Amino acid sequence: MTIPTLLDKLPWRRRLAGAGAQPLKAPEILRPLRYPYGSFHFESELSKQTRYEVQATANLKTWETVFSGTGNGPIEFMDQQAPKFSYRFYRLHAEGIFSRNAVGYVTLTLPPGFSLIANPLEAAESTVATVFKGMPDGTGLSKFNAEFYRLKENNVEHGKWGKPTEKLGPGEGAIFFNPTLDYKTVNFVGDLISKGFSIPIPAGFSVRSSPVPQPGQLDTDLGFPVNEGDEVHLFDRDRQAYVVHRYESGGWLPSAPVVGVGEAFWIAKKTARNWVREFSLIQEKEQ
Repeated sequence: MTIPTLLDKLPWRRRLAGAGAQPLKAPEILRPLRYPYGSFHFESELSKQTRYEVQATANLKTWETVFSGTGNGPIEFMDQQAPKFSYRFYRLHAEGIFSRNAVGYVTLTLPPGFSLIANPLEAAESTVATVFKGMPDGTGLSKFNAEFYRLKENNVEHGKWGKPTEKLGPGEGAIFFNPTLDYKTVNFVGDLISKGFSIPIPAGFSVRSSPVPQPGQLDTDLGFPVNEGDEVHLFDRDRQAYVVHRYESGGWLPSAPVVGVGEAFWIAKKTARNWVREFSLIQEKEQ
């Protein structure tokens, strides 16, 4: 086989060859949806005869191919394995080019009483009325206003939220109250923050969460900035009680705070800092 023949077989060569041919553009994942029974679905648009893979991950480090095919315009993907995961994330890989975005879901199972929760995904439809649809009367979602040092309450009365257009976005946190004796399930669906973030953490008390859906130790794994005398208050849902972690003499007492995906925390900060992380979940081209 000659060198020109080999070059003609390369994907980028085929895309650029011929009159009117268009270079392959990075696809976008559209309309992600978690069905009530657990499967996860999304759509996209690919050029005809574009070979592609759907890659999935639960840890944002190791991506595995869960489906491969050839695009012919609009495509749809349904992950029947999604019920096995509390959270899972997806991207497309089309002939050496990654999708412009990664999407996924985070499912929280909330016990009776209080929980500190967070939504680490960006979505156009992330209002309280949409995300917490069908919650019973007495359900509450309270966000802390760090400027005025008070909780802003939002409750369900007569089947409706008092502030239906309120949103809960990445980096924020809220106190959720389940007034029943049953566990409630909440599904967050949307795009991942793919290029890092910077969140101002004021001095004093505030409620925060990681905008990246990863579990881990708050400072070493999630990059949260700590200072001498800082206190992190995690909420134990089972015991319905706070657990305080204080940073003293370069270490945590009684232990380091470990935060789960979709979990918020109180921080009592001695000095204002910026919570900064730099990373890239989506490469422009195959490495």
